[in-house]
Amino acid sequence: MIEIIELFELWEIDDYRDLPKPDLQIVLWTYVKKLKKIKPDSEFYFIDDVAGLMKYLNQPCPRQLLSSQKLEHITDLCKDIIFYSKTCSHCLGGSNYTCIDEVIEDGIEISQYGDLPIVRRALRLLNDDLKIEMDIEPVITKRVKKKLARQEASRVKNVSKLEVSKGKVMVTFDD
Repeated sequence: MIEIIELFELWEIDDYRDLPKPDLQIVLWTYVKKLKKIKPDSEFYFIDDVAGLMKYLNQPCPRQLLSSQKLEHITDLCKDIIFYSKTCSHCLGGSNYTCIDEVIEDGIEISQYGDLPIVRRALRLLNDDLKIEMDIEPVITKRVKKKLARQEASRVKNVSKLEVSKGKVMVTFDD
């Protein structure tokens, strides 16, 4: 909430760093309801107007802070899917699965946590399986999508390119 106050420059909220979270929620909500317009944000929250900010504040946190037990469970499912995909070459025989439906269920369960790199990797490998007719896409927040796009653009920009030009070339050496 402090990040939202600072990003959208809601400086009229007094002592926002000192308020307890429940009080800050109430103060922020009442202040936002009175606003006419805000400074648009196209980098972090992708919010253009007051209605978008109110909608964002009403929804649960998209960052999905996971408990250590839930994170461990998701990681174990991803490892099982990666083992099934890579080591067992999409065969049920040597994997931890007894039928293809179990694999699909695990894929659907982990797809909700697409912000985690291991989930994206596991689903990418799982979607290569020809026995599974549907693609299971990870649910990724806008912030992570933008970060991945920046990384991809940076990677493509830094790839060395070999340019071959045909024609006469004259090489001179200075003495």
